[in-house]
Amino acid sequence: MIEYLEGYIRTLKGEDPAIYETFNRIYEVGCSQGSLKVTGGLEERFDKNFVESVKEQEIIRVYNRWTGEGALFNSFRLKKPVMDRGSAKKILRELLRDDALCDFCMPELYTPEDDFGRVRGQHSITASNIAKYDAWSGLLIFRKHNPLDFSFEELSDYLSTASKWFKMAEKSSGFRFPFIVWNCMPRAGASQIHGHMQLLLGERPYGKVSFLEEVSRRYLETYGSSYHDDVFRVHSAIGLGAEYGGLSVYASITPVKEREINITFKSEFDRDSELQRCLFKILRCLIDEARVHSFNLSMHPFNRDMNIPGIIRIVDRGNIASKSSDIGGMELFGSAVIGSDPYIIFDRIKGVLDA
Repeated sequence: MIEYLEGYIRTLKGEDPAIYETFNRIYEVGCSQGSLKVTGGLEERFDKNFVESVKEQEIIRVYNRWTGEGALFNSFRLKKPVMDRGSAKKILRELLRDDALCDFCMPELYTPEDDFGRVRGQHSITASNIAKYDAWSGLLIFRKHNPLDFSFEELSDYLSTASKWFKMAEKSSGFRFPFIVWNCMPRAGASQIHGHMQLLLGERPYGKVSFLEEVSRRYLETYGSSYHDDVFRVHSAIGLGAEYGGLSVYASITPVKEREINITFKSEFDRDSELQRCLFKILRCLIDEARVHSFNLSMHPFNRDMNIPGIIRIVDRGNIASKSSDIGGMELFGSAVIGSDPYIIFDRIKGVLDA
């Protein structure tokens, strides 16, 4: 459990001083108590046990000294009173119903194509983004309307079709820095319910990827080791990381939002069946077991022109029935505020990957 993080770190100090030193040169961890006084109105409005439990709240603070990423963990964030729109199951049914007006259900009729045409897969097809993120900004549109309904074969096809689009776009532009974004459902920023990914090819690495490469370079110069390898090693040491073949999988202790899972790899994403299988199992675990119906996924494919591995990041965007956004001023301008425990989701992920 995340509330025991400081204890896990103290244990490292005695059992593995080298890992303890590595952890502390990357991360800073602290714990503090928040307290409040309960008024009579609250006692009348809410369950007595809930009211008693919120009087003292433990906040776990984690800060990455190299990237500036930080997270404040408090499980009560998921228990706070919120306005919702009703049953999540009902909302999900309404969102996923077949829509005759869906442009992406007939992409060749209602979406533009790139100058070089479309790339067609068995389960997907590409389009040009009508409101582009960047000069080379495409769409990978799934054949199925429901973005949560996909098999391993279909996910593999999505990645293969995306790779072909990148190669054609690179040939046309000379750009060589690919990036994939999957915003699943409106809570995650999707303008269409229909399953689709954003395909981007940059003239240079995008800002956060470029910053991460600079961090990696400075860390290597300072300590003579890989920043990404060391981040994975310390997550493994505290029970939040595991290696599967050539893949490193871990639940981040400085997540940008709830249940962040990271995968790092050094292979061709469209040809590595182990990577595809791992990603498929993780996504199906999140959707089917953890009931994650809205998520963001980003992939920076492995690029030999850069000094960082391929990186996949997945985050849960919260209850689709909630009227409130899961991101506010604190997340935008301060630090990520997290209610979920990374140990809980990693145990589930590890279970499906070990099976």
